[in-house]
This record gives sequence, structure tokens and C-alpha cells, in this order.
Amino acid sequence: MGIGSLNRPRWLVATLLLWSFLACNFSSAGTPVTLIAHESVNVDKLNTSTLRAIFSLRKRSWENQTPIKVFVLPDNHPLHKNFCKTVLKIYPYVLRDQWDRVIFSGVGTPPTTVKDIEELRRLVTSTPGAIGYAPGELSVNKQQYYAIVPTGLQP
Repeated sequence: MGIGSLNRPRWLVATLLLWSFLACNFSSAGTPVTLIAHESVNVDKLNTSTLRAIFSLRKRSWENQTPIKVFVLPDNHPLHKNFCKTVLKIYPYVLRDQWDRVIFSGVGTPPTTVKDIEELRRLVTSTPGAIGYAPGELSVNKQQYYAIVPTGLQP
């Protein structure tokens, strides 16, 4: 048994770990995210910092004083993870920590967590002041809700 045979399993394990890491990262980042909002919401001036304030529950009302109602998918949903990383530019656990601070301090209410994308879409379209997100390939009916692709958002 030479030294090369001892290193081969380590090399193989390292290669497999690297491939699994890359597969996990690209699989969650592969789905484009579209921000959706109720038709009563003016979404023209939303940027990354405003979206962070909205989704971290620090901004509680729109400019017209309509309360903001945030709808999200479960923390472990791939689209939620992708939304946090690509649009909000924070990790999902950081967003969860921010929610917990606001909720446990008594100054805010948690976002509404829905079970799937269709329920999220339905609730956003029927709730004044609502905001959420959906896959980018979702068909958009402009009469029910606005959709913006957040790739052009400014920090």
C-alpha cells in the first residue's frame, strides 16, 4: 500500500463534497424570483433597502398609510431561500432572526407564512397592501397584481 492509495479516498471525498455544495447552491439560485404586490400598492420606487425594511417588518405601511401585509413561503422553501439571497441580499436565517426580534419585542406581527406559491399569489391578489414573491415564470395578470423583476433594483 503506497501513499497515493491513502490520499485517493480523501481526494474523492473532497471532490464529492465540492460537487454537492455546488449542486445545492445552483439548484436554489436557478429559479428567478418575481416580486408581487396587490394592485393598490405602488411598487415603482422599491429598492433593495426598502424591500429589506418591508420584509424585516421595520416598514409597516405604504406611503398612502395602507398597512403592509407580508406573505412568505416557509423558511426551508427553495424559493424563499433564493429570494432572501438574491433580492434581499441576506441569508434566510438572518431574516428569521430579524422577525423574531420584532415579534418577541412586541412591536410587530409576523409575516403570514403560506404553504405554497398558489396560496401566496391568491392571498396577495386579494389583500390590500400585500406584498410577496413568486417564481419568475409565473404568468402575470396586471389587473390583479403588479409584478416586478427585482434584478434591476438599486441598493
